[in-house]
Amino acid sequence: ALANAEEDAFLNGSTTGKPTGIFAATGGGTAAVTTTSLKADDVIDLVYALKRPYRKKAAFILNDKLIAKIRKLKYADGKEYIWQPTFVEGEPDRILGYPVYTSAYAPEDKIAFGDFSYYNIGDRGTRSFSELRELFAGNGMIGFVAKERVDGKLVLPEAVQILTIGSGS
Repeated sequence: ALANAEEDAFLNGSTTGKPTGIFAATGGGTAAVTTTSLKADDVIDLVYALKRPYRKKAAFILNDKLIAKIRKLKYADGKEYIWQPTFVEGEPDRILGYPVYTSAYAPEDKIAFGDFSYYNIGDRGTRSFSELRELFAGNGMIGFVAKERVDGKLVLPEAVQILTIGSGS
């Protein structure tokens, strides 16, 4: 549960009591491409919207639901798919030669592409756990509350470019 909450915050956090997420409108990645319907050319435009030095370690982050759309995209010749599945255990699939990582918490209408090493995560202290016996005693259960302080921020917004599918709002 903690890892899920962190993943959601690091991707979508809005700076108000949360880390600044990669997809955040303010402080997140740079809005590079907006399209009404996803095409292979849009993904290519996204790759080249990222400056060359950041492309060396770049990867994609997108929602699981977008994978089906991406897997159907073909180059202009209409013969070859831009999706390149891996056949090596432990290696990520690739789009246009770059690794692809998915998250259920990534927005369904956005794709991030960039060098995510510019996203800094700070752990403030240790995790604490408390038992809640009384609250759940009537059901014969024990509950737990976990607390931790973390923060995250994309220190160089130009290192991550965002493609938005739809109106862009």
